[in-house]
Amino acid sequence: MDGCWKLEARDADKAEPGASAARAGYLIARNGAKLETPLFQPVATAGSLKTLDWNDLETLGYGHVLMNTYHLAAKPGVEAIAARGGVKPFTGWHGSVLTDSGGYQVHSLAARRSLKPDGVHFTDHIEGRRHHFSPRFVLEAQLKLGVDFAMCIDVCTSLPATRKKVARDLELTHAWAREQARLWPELVGVLPTARAGRSTPAGEGKRVAARLSRGGPAHKMRSYSGGPAHKMRSYPDSPPRLLGIVQGGLFEDLRRESAELIGSLGFDGVAVGGLAVGEAPEELARMVEFSAPLLPQDRARYLMGVGDPADILHAIGAGFDMFDCVQPTRMARHGVAYTRNGRLTIRQSRFAADSQPLDPQCRCRTCARYSREYLRHLFILKEHSYARLLTWHNLALYRDLMRGAHRAIRAGNYAEWSKGRMSKLSRELPDGL
Repeated sequence: MDGCWKLEARDADKAEPGASAARAGYLIARNGAKLETPLFQPVATAGSLKTLDWNDLETLGYGHVLMNTYHLAAKPGVEAIAARGGVKPFTGWHGSVLTDSGGYQVHSLAARRSLKPDGVHFTDHIEGRRHHFSPRFVLEAQLKLGVDFAMCIDVCTSLPATRKKVARDLELTHAWAREQARLWPELVGVLPTARAGRSTPAGEGKRVAARLSRGGPAHKMRSYSGGPAHKMRSYPDSPPRLLGIVQGGLFEDLRRESAELIGSLGFDGVAVGGLAVGEAPEELARMVEFSAPLLPQDRARYLMGVGDPADILHAIGAGFDMFDCVQPTRMARHGVAYTRNGRLTIRQSRFAADSQPLDPQCRCRTCARYSREYLRHLFILKEHSYARLLTWHNLALYRDLMRGAHRAIRAGNYAEWSKGRMSKLSRELPDGL
């Protein structure tokens, strides 16, 4: 594994007083496409982005999304997607894809899962079927899905948690990471054929299509613990990039131990997980600042699940490159828009006679045409269009923040550029703005 991220500039390169640890660069996808960092990944959990389609996302300037192995394995099933050539032909998405392993989703199923040395055994909340996510299966599944960036399986510990609990979970995360680092070279040498009609038994494609047309699962779910279900072939082009995950809760010594171990295993990038799961804002900020310097300098650094705009800018300043969260899309569906002057909750009566756009400084389609009072009108009437319009705006804002951060880092003034923006982004929109 030779890394998937290239450095272009550091904020500190200009040697200005108070410079941050921010980095500008690009990720290299399997097909050679360059993804500018800092990078925000819109979340298309089950292969779709709520309220927007792929054409919308491409128009907004996004060429990369995050999908989730857990949800795709539950329905329609990894084998069904592989039979269609992978997640891109199945969904129609033409950009690059990172799949989360599902560890975060599984951690929320405490009553339905058990953690064992051989992986996670659980009942999914979608179809109610039993699964076994072993280290091997999680890698094989993501290879069959045909993604560009794959994640190791880990244990995401719910907070608050005792040191004993965090340490016990960390032992599993590390054991699985070692196993996946060992397996990866073998698996990328013989990957599943990803063509309908060649990768499944005769007649299976028709059976899958029939099940899908009835709205049911493509395959009967079973325990996955290894063993390819498809014919295997040598992989002719660049393999997917594999990222390991650092855990350790809020304990600095455990975070350090995890960063050292995961960083030593040669993954293409290193993620920090287990944050933004209920800890206080000051604890999140502390762990972000503590964790970033522990990660390899020459690898992509991914802060998982942190999605507040101000928190992202803070993490960029600490030295992180990649981010994902449902926050801009989920909050839009709840009537919350992010603006350069603060969060705006559209249902509030103060916007009932406000003819301004959501953000007067924004040039997105929503702000170019629609007023706050009209968007509030749509929200009160429960018209679905309000969610689409606010989602469009929120993703446009996140895009603009990432582009602005990249430019500021290259100019050597990120610390100054981000300081005023963070204080405004983190507040509720003041009256009169």
